[in-house]
Amino acid sequence: MKPITRWLVFVGALLVLALVLVFLIRTAPKNPVALIRVVDAAGKPIVGAVVQPEGLRTKSGPYRSGWYGWSTGKNKVPNPPVATDADGYARVPYPKYVFELIETGTLCLKVDHPDFVPQRPERIVAIALPAGAPWQARLDDLWNRIKHNTLLARADPVALQKGATVKIVVRPGTTLPKESRLFAQMSNVATEGTNFWTRPEAGVLVTRSLSAGPHDLRVIQLRADGSCWFSDMSSITAVIGQTNDVVVDFKRGATLRGQLDETVPRPVKNGRVVAHVWPTGSAPAQDPPQWHAWSKVNEDGSFTIGSLPAGDLEVVAMCDGFLSTNGPGKFGMRYPQQHLLGTNDLTVTIGMEQTACLEVQVNDNQGRPLKDARLVSWPNVRYGEWSATVLMSDCYNMAEILAGPPYRWDQDVSDFEAVTDATGFAVLPNMPAIATEFSVMHPQFDLPAVGPAGDQKRREASITLAPGQTNRITVQMELKEQAPITHY
Repeated sequence: MKPITRWLVFVGALLVLALVLVFLIRTAPKNPVALIRVVDAAGKPIVGAVVQPEGLRTKSGPYRSGWYGWSTGKNKVPNPPVATDADGYARVPYPKYVFELIETGTLCLKVDHPDFVPQRPERIVAIALPAGAPWQARLDDLWNRIKHNTLLARADPVALQKGATVKIVVRPGTTLPKESRLFAQMSNVATEGTNFWTRPEAGVLVTRSLSAGPHDLRVIQLRADGSCWFSDMSSITAVIGQTNDVVVDFKRGATLRGQLDETVPRPVKNGRVVAHVWPTGSAPAQDPPQWHAWSKVNEDGSFTIGSLPAGDLEVVAMCDGFLSTNGPGKFGMRYPQQHLLGTNDLTVTIGMEQTACLEVQVNDNQGRPLKDARLVSWPNVRYGEWSATVLMSDCYNMAEILAGPPYRWDQDVSDFEAVTDATGFAVLPNMPAIATEFSVMHPQFDLPAVGPAGDQKRREASITLAPGQTNRITVQMELKEQAPITHY
């Protein structure tokens, strides 16, 4: 072959290789993809199981952290439910980073199928040490993975178990109002917004997906006018391979009426009351059937929340300038006031106390006022000495959740958010004294990270608030990505 011919062949091969590389780069997934396999107890693939990505955990290493909601901001990856294929696999794209440069190591999932017990498994999807790890640690990690044949991350299959069958029947002879709908709540099972229950005929609910063992159960009759009637709590012991029959009657839900105490001047502005009901004597840590509802407060301070089941009632209220006084609790959060709710209506007066006003001056990295910076705080309320959420973010009605989407479990709370004006000034006028920190978000700037190196560094400003007073603080930002949070 002549030199010129060899040269042309060589150049042609390089061009083909370059085109192949460009094609591979352009068609490669923009995000890592986890292969999640779902099998039955015998290891056979389950077709059509639904895998719903719910949360993330960071890689192991010196940076220690807990559970994170599915990533947002520039790291955002959509998390629609994915069904398993004929081999039981679901492809789940996930964000490389939980936030900033903190890498994703574990996916938190929800997996369910109408013939099996639903699960909320966690699967490790990335096992290499995070970027920035010392070379000695990297060599040790590589050698350990070679020894144990774990060079690649292989997520363990999710093994679903066959469920017990439960059949709920409204007592024969009971007349159900036209267009009423039946729902059931079960302890240790999140059935809201799922296909956990089927309705083979009027007055009947059936599931084949209940885990074996003891469960508490309550049935709700949702009427066309929006009112709810409730069955008594039932206790069953589900057995795999058997149909567990339950017959139920209904009682009208009770109405909670009341008013904010006279501490709050009238007219009341932006008033809200949230009610949460646990079954009497239950252990909230065991996730018993529970009920949640809310209502706006009228300008005269009165409110009404209808259709509540009997049980241990917790109530929290907030309006402009005031928050309900603290109920009993062990931690530094706001706690609801407690009452016992029977089958009769209940009237209460909610004790209130003043909130605080927080004025914040936000400056850029050179000390100049920063416009359009978004401030957010997150004071929590704790229910049942078990679950906590941002105050007043849970203004939802369980009846609407049961009825189906669209719905939201949590809402933004304008009381705890503000945007700076042209002078870099913002006001959070309705802050509980329990609030101890806030964050500031801006497209070009971040708050400096605080905390020990490699151990839960965070971008938050600390505050101490005096109720009934105007509290002031100035914060200075730094350029975004000037000093990103990393594992090492």
